[in-house]
Amino acid sequence: MQLLSIHSIPIQYQMHVEPAHLEMEHAADAPTAKVTQQDSKLVQHTTNSQIHMNAYNMRKAFGLLNSTDFAHSRAEKAEAHISSVIQDTVITGKQLSHIEKNVTISDIIKQKALKQPSYKTVFLPNGGTEISWTPGKTDLQYEPGHVSMDWNLPQVDCKYVPSSFSLKITQWPHVEVKYIGGFNYFPPSADPESTGKAE
Repeated sequence: MQLLSIHSIPIQYQMHVEPAHLEMEHAADAPTAKVTQQDSKLVQHTTNSQIHMNAYNMRKAFGLLNSTDFAHSRAEKAEAHISSVIQDTVITGKQLSHIEKNVTISDIIKQKALKQPSYKTVFLPNGGTEISWTPGKTDLQYEPGHVSMDWNLPQVDCKYVPSSFSLKITQWPHVEVKYIGGFNYFPPSADPESTGKAE
C-alpha cells in the first residue's frame, strides 16, 4: 500500500539577452555642398606684321645728316681744309725760296689762279632704302575651368550600447512529498470510520 506521493518540481526561469549594438542619431540637416565653378577661357595675344623702312643712307647722300654725323662731317672737312691750307702754304713758301731761279710772286699768284679744281662724278642717291620685316605672331593661352565643392557635413552622434543579460527565476526547484495513507488509531475503535467490529 502506497502511503507517500513524491513529486519533483523543476526550476523555471526567464532569460533575456540583449545583444550589443550601435545607435546612430541622424542629423536633422542634410549634407550640403558649396559649389564654386570657374569657366575655362582662351586668352589670345596678336602682334601685327611690321615693315621697317630706313632711308637715312639716301638722305645722307643729299647732305641731310643727323646731329652726330653732321658733327663728324664738319670735323673731317675742317681737318681736310686745314691740311690743304698748310700744304698750299708750304708749297708757296718753297716756291718763294727759289727767287734766284727767276720765280716772281706774280708768277706764283698767277699759277694759283689758273689752277683747276679737281672734280669727280657721283650718282645720287648712292644709297637705297633698307627694308626689314618683322612677321606677326599670335599667342594662345588656354586656362581650363574647374569645379570645387566645399562640403558641410552635419555631425552624426553614435552611441554604443553594450550587451546585457538578465535571468529571472519564476519557480525554484523543490520536491513535494504528500502522505496519501490514512491514520492509525489505537485502539482501532477510535477510528471514526470504524464499524465497531474488532478484527
